[in-house]
Amino acid sequence: NVNVSMFLIPWLMTVFTRNFPFDLVLRVWDAFLFEGWCVVYRTMLALLADIQDDLLELPFEGILGYLGEFTSKVDGKKVMASSYKMPMKHKHLFKYQKEWRALSRKGGPDTRVVMKDTVKRVCRN
Repeated sequence: NVNVSMFLIPWLMTVFTRNFPFDLVLRVWDAFLFEGWCVVYRTMLALLADIQDDLLELPFEGILGYLGEFTSKVDGKKVMASSYKMPMKHKHLFKYQKEWRALSRKGGPDTRVVMKDTVKRVCRN
């Protein structure tokens, strides 16, 4: 029942400059200036994919705390390598946006299921 806006909005609004290690910030911004928003979304998904198992085991109360603490320990090189394996293009963003809006109209999506499902679809692993 964690609303993704509780942690993703600060990531998006600052394009990772808040709370993340400088090596990740540099890598994201370098790619962002070249590729645009797709790299930001791929990076978010790579971060979530990396900690997915931990998040799914935590109770509601522990999730936001974990999301606040893990950011300082992120390996920028590893995250960016994972993000480049995700085949995301602008058409994917529009498709996921439509899906999210449809789920929201039905009373809201189960964020854990949506996160796991999205990571599976976007990751090639």
